Parts: sequence; structure tokens; C-alpha cells
Amino acid sequence: MQFDFQLRVKQFIQRMQQQEIDAIVLFNQSSIRYFTGFRSNSLTESVLIIEKDGTIAFLVPKLDYKRAVRDCWIDTIESFLEDTPDYLAPLRKMVKANWRTVGIERVGITMNHLDYVQSIFRGELRSIDDLITQQFKLKTPAEVTTLRKSAAIASLTMDAVKDYVAKNDNITEQEATGFAKYIMEKNGAELFSFEPFIMSGLDGALPRRISTDKVIAPHELILFDMGAIYQGYCSDITRTFALDSVNAEQQEIFDIALAAQQHAISAIKPGQSAHFIDSIARNFITENGYGEAFPHLTGHGIGVSIHEYPIVDQGEESMLEENMVITIEPGIYVDGIGAARIEDMILVTSEGCEVLTSSPRELLIR
Repeated sequence: MQFDFQLRVKQFIQRMQQQEIDAIVLFNQSSIRYFTGFRSNSLTESVLIIEKDGTIAFLVPKLDYKRAVRDCWIDTIESFLEDTPDYLAPLRKMVKANWRTVGIERVGITMNHLDYVQSIFRGELRSIDDLITQQFKLKTPAEVTTLRKSAAIASLTMDAVKDYVAKNDNITEQEATGFAKYIMEKNGAELFSFEPFIMSGLDGALPRRISTDKVIAPHELILFDMGAIYQGYCSDITRTFALDSVNAEQQEIFDIALAAQQHAISAIKPGQSAHFIDSIARNFITENGYGEAFPHLTGHGIGVSIHEYPIVDQGEESMLEENMVITIEPGIYVDGIGAARIEDMILVTSEGCEVLTSSPRELLIR
């Protein structure tokens, strides 16, 4: 199923016109890909300009210029030389004298970008974060299909890593996450939604969100958080598992974290507030004596970016709507015991929800 990039731009221009924004200048690579369909190397930059009259210009590195002209639907494509002091110089001629208000997305813009825009444009700069949020929050059928595939890659990767760890002794966290990267790319992922990590044993209580050369051992909690990018769309999944056996305290925090997640998922439907879903997970963990050990949000939206609207957290008033895709990921982190978190991607449906990630949630894998 193909994305209609021109329709996306047309819809966003309507939002711009309602806010009386003459043009937007985008530096966020995820947003640029959303509108252009053009995939860039993760280390490169590009700039997209959309004007309220429908004029579009795309500025790409010179090494990407021929491919952009060949593959991207936009007619006006210019290039710049990377790694030069004034590499954004071509942007100067794209700024028009009749612009009075220019929108910028705060996500993905550096101080260098902001200073540059301010130096070449003397009108009002206005945040378009809310417009981007409204554009991205509800997924189209094509986006849902793509997110399903991204979730499937994440799920099969999680299963493969658990099997790899269960069948091999003396595997380090870094080796296991390296294997995950291989499996993701082998199955069609472009890249990783974020740096995947395993935190095993007592370090999980920190929490330590990097993999190390620590050997994964029996009788400890092993928390693995990872996600893939497929055709520009992110996935996110976490599982907690163990080898051979665990003690009563380890089993307890795992059981509570899993139950909290399942209670929260069962309450998801259109019209529920994000903070209400958070409160279900948070209250359950608190009632079972571990409230202080749950230090983060319950979930977040996901799409072309790993963290999108809405945030499922305390005080978040946003309402869930059909075709949102969110994560639910309560966790417990206890010194001397370790950590337990279970995370899944959830599609909000007309009557409730559908879980998109499918890896089994059992604690013992050997």
C-alpha cells in the first residue's frame, strides 16, 4: 500500500492556512520523510520548504541530489555541499521577501539551524509542533499496514534473541543486541528505532539503558528493549525474561508489571484519557507496594518518530482516538532485585484496541 505524499502536503497546507503561516522550514528528518517519501542516511541533513500556495522545495546533500531527482516526487530540488562552513547557503535564495510568518518544528532543529533561519528571515518565527501533532496523530490504513509490518519485525526479532540466549551460554548483552540488529535488517528493517539494549541482573534497577559486555546469566531478570524502522515507521517492544529459574521477589515484580500492563491495555478505547490509562497501570503497581519503583511514563504514541502524540502519563489530558497507535510499558526497578518491564504497541480501534506486537510474555524461556 503506497503513501499519498501529495495529499499529506495538501492537508498540512490547509492547517498552515488556518494559522496564517506563509511557509514552513523543516529540518526534522522523520517529518521530511513523511512528506517527501525520500529516505536519507541517518547522519545527513536535508531541508524541506512548504509554502501556503503549494510551492515546495527540497534541499538535499549533493551526494543525494541525483537520487532525489530520480526518486522523489517533488519538482524543485536543490543541493548543498556537506561539511563546509556555510553549507546551508542555498537556503538563502529559497526564502522569499513576501513571507511574513514562517513555521518551524522545534523537534529536530538545532541551535545552528535556528540561528541560520533567523539570520536570513526577519519575520515572525512560529512553532508548528501542534500542527505536526495533529497531522501525525491518526494513522491512515496505509500507515497501520506499515506499522503492523514494523511490529512484526520487532516481534520476530525478540523471539529470535530469546531463543539465541536460551540456547547459548556465556552470551554477552552486546552480543545479543548485535544479533538483534542482524535479525532486524535480515527481515527488512532499514534501521533501528533507537539503540537496542539489554539490561540484565542487578544493573536493571539503575536503570542502565545500554548493553554492555556483561554476560547474561541464569537466575536473573533480563530486560530487552528494541524496535525496528520499516519504510520509515518505528516499532517498539520490551520483554523481560529469565533463564532456568528466578526467586520469589523477581517473580513478584515481573507478575505485577505484566498485570499492570494488561489492565491498562484492557481499558484502551476511544474517548479514554491518556492519564486515565496511565493511572490504571500506576495505581496497580502502587497498590502492590512498588509505586516508587515506577519512575517513567506508561506509554507514548509511535509512528515516523519513536515518541509521538499522545504521551500516556500523569496529567496528560489528551483523549485516545480511533487509529492512534501507542505503546503501553509500565516497569518496576528495584535495587537488589533487578527490573521488569513489558511493552507492546497498541492500535486504538473503534470499539477498543488491538495489540500489534506478538512476542510471548512468559518470564522463563529455558
